[in-house]
Amino acid sequence: MLRWPAGFAVLMFVLTAAGSVPAQAGRGDDDEALYAQCRKAGQELADEYRQVENASFMLICQRPDGTIVDPKLLWPAPPTRPAPTRPITAGQAGCVAGPGRPMVDTTLTSVSATAGPGEAITYQYQQLHGGEPINASGMEVLEFDPGELAPGESYRWRARADDRQEQARNPISFNAPDDEQGWSPWCEFTVSPDAIDYRGLGDVSLEALNELGLRPDRAYTIRLTGRQQRLLRAGTNVGRTHARMTLTGPRWTDLLLQLTESAFIADEVAAEADEDHPAPDGTAYRTLVDAISVKLGGPHHPQLS
Repeated sequence: MLRWPAGFAVLMFVLTAAGSVPAQAGRGDDDEALYAQCRKAGQELADEYRQVENASFMLICQRPDGTIVDPKLLWPAPPTRPAPTRPITAGQAGCVAGPGRPMVDTTLTSVSATAGPGEAITYQYQQLHGGEPINASGMEVLEFDPGELAPGESYRWRARADDRQEQARNPISFNAPDDEQGWSPWCEFTVSPDAIDYRGLGDVSLEALNELGLRPDRAYTIRLTGRQQRLLRAGTNVGRTHARMTLTGPRWTDLLLQLTESAFIADEVAAEADEDHPAPDGTAYRTLVDAISVKLGGPHHPQLS
């Protein structure tokens, strides 16, 4: 799914482009010549990225005096489609705003709406009391990733439908950030204050964290022997160690993933070593992974990957 801030001053969609490519068109002797140069520059960008999936790019058209050309003068606005219907918030049908908004027990929730045949949906959501609106497209259901929502906060969302065939015929179009046409009504929801806070997860695998039974918003303390500390230092980037160590759930998960990788590498080295110069395999690292997992309250033999 592609996500981008909704507050861009100029946002042209190229259905087959990836990334965000800023460009400045050349300057002409008059506005008509300038418009032609800007359209040509935009079309060249669209053609260049036509075969790459899911993208948007920004193109700034500037007059010789430094003023920015209104994109509405360059590209037609996309035709307004009927707003998507049948909104569903965290499994609850209907659209509610105000004190009766639904309460969800997890930040990993989802919202959805239904568009007509041949239509693509763009979602927009933001924190209810401020916060930058975020647009998202590329999937029928907007699923919130770890860290996008926070416990105890309220949010609102809405959806807009776009004609896929029209987008294919006109790969460059302009959507003003304040354009309210075609959007469904705002629907609201609140995340329970008791929901798990995934904002501290970072790049750590959510699947691995869940397998170990850890929470990203808590710290865990365990005791390690001297040998276990030495192995932990050898197989990870933990740095200094102590007999009693307190780390967050994501950090313990990261270290166990590193130990698992070190075990794999040790197995590969041992398999390629000759008989005269044998090398230890990854058994010691795997044993340490199992021991730490148990100390953390997790499974005896986690299958981390």
